[in-house]
Amino acid sequence: MRILKYALALMLPAGILLADSSLAGNWKMNHDKSKYTKGDLPKDESMNISDQNSVLHVTITGTDDTGKPIAITYVVPVSGGAGQMQPGGSYNGVSAKHISDSTEDMSYTKDGKQLVAQHMVVATDGKTMTVTVKGVDADGNPVEGVLVFDHQPGT
Repeated sequence: MRILKYALALMLPAGILLADSSLAGNWKMNHDKSKYTKGDLPKDESMNISDQNSVLHVTITGTDDTGKPIAITYVVPVSGGAGQMQPGGSYNGVSAKHISDSTEDMSYTKDGKQLVAQHMVVATDGKTMTVTVKGVDADGNPVEGVLVFDHQPGT
């Protein structure tokens, strides 16, 4: 019994380390709860985030305020650090700073210059994610605001 007790004590931290990020899942922007104070809010936006071997795989799709498609795909370490952006989008660099199990800061860059900073927080119940955005859009216009995403069932 004592061996089982110690084995469980050693396994618990390993289980915590192997657990998926709370950011993982499919998220859809709630347009009614989202608001920009500078710039124009996207018409719609969805995020698919998967945690694969401590690396977040992120795909963001949607439509901007003018009807142009939004398509951003990247990978970034769960623990933070530089990631890899898929070529062809508004950004060519991404990095993350791991704050806690439910909070990440993301920085999107173009040719080494930061364009957008995001502070992402998943609610305790896991049903919503709030993303505070500050920076400039692809045309250099200032953007600032808060996007609220709803976790989609089954993810």
